[in-house]
Order: sequence, then C-alpha cells, then structure tokens
Amino acid sequence: MTRKPIDQLTKTNKPFGQDGVWVEIRRLNIFTAAQIVEATKINRRTTSDYINRLIAAGYVEKHDKFEDTKMFILVRDAGVHAPRVKADGTPVIMGSGTKNMWRSMRMLKTFTPCDLALHSTTDTVVVEEETARKYCGMLLKAKYLRVLKKAVPGKWRATYRFVRDTGPKPPQIQNVKQVFDPNLGEVTYYPDARS
Repeated sequence: MTRKPIDQLTKTNKPFGQDGVWVEIRRLNIFTAAQIVEATKINRRTTSDYINRLIAAGYVEKHDKFEDTKMFILVRDAGVHAPRVKADGTPVIMGSGTKNMWRSMRMLKTFTPCDLALHSTTDTVVVEEETARKYCGMLLKAKYLRVLKKAVPGKWRATYRFVRDTGPKPPQIQNVKQVFDPNLGEVTYYPDARS
C-alpha cells in the first residue's frame, strides 16, 4: 500500500502520526500506549513503534511499575517538535536542512540563498547554496518570500524578504512540485496556480 501525500491525510490542523503521539505524550506525561491510541485515534502499531524509538533515544522510560501498569513516563521533553529518531534512538537527519532553512528565514528576515545556506549548515547538516536557491524559489511562488533585489548572473545574488510566517514547521516541497504547509494543514502553492 502506498502512502498518501501529506496534504491528503487530513484536512484538519490536528496532529497525526508521530506528531500526534508526541503532543499527547507531552500532555499526559505519564501514559500507556492504549491511552495515546484512544486519545489520538492513531494506529496502535504507529504509536508503539514511536514510543519504542523514544525509549531508545532517552525521551521516554518505562514506569517503575511498568509490568503491572504498562505505564511510560516522559523523562526528557524536547518541546513542541516531535523528536525524529530511528529505531536505535539516533536522530533522523533527512529533512533537517529544510527545517534549518525555515528557522534561518524566520530569524534573518532578509537574505540571499548563500546567506541562507551558511546560516542553515551545522556540524551534522550541510545545506548547499543550490538547495537554498531552489527552496527560496518555491517559497517565493507560495508567497512566503518577496524579492527585494533580482539576481544578476555574475554580479549579485537575489535578495529575499521573509513576509509570511505561518509557524514553526517548515513548508514542504512535495514531489509534484507543490508546497504543503504543515502549520496550516494545507497546500499553499499548486504548480498550475496563478500568481
């Protein structure tokens, strides 16, 4: 079975998948997998798998009376963003560049793709200027950015102004070249959309 594109999963702004599980874990603090499933209506396998990954990463532990109660406890709260971790507890790196670029845009307000790449690169994530240029191009189409200065090849790079802050989660560029904003739970740019 193939996965639906994220914009087709839900038309509400209610978190789903691991994001939904994380929201409920933070709300309860001490919980069972069954409580999470009941509150979120998220598949039990998805819920249990994510809890196990959080245990491996040190965010969640089995409660002292786990054998009797099946309770878990949140021991390290990472904030509103659900930790993205593999089965062995190591962080998932994929998508981190986009997350870093969005965060940098929100802080810098005015930037070139080169500025964005430099401010979004860390010890573990490298953002190339070309990647930043393409992301800026898509966000320009979706009206998150405005061009302050057009690029002139060989002379200067385009300069952008960040004008639409919808929240902490980065807009995602989907394979069909549309922009999905998880903060709004909607597609903000379609390839055939009129500007």
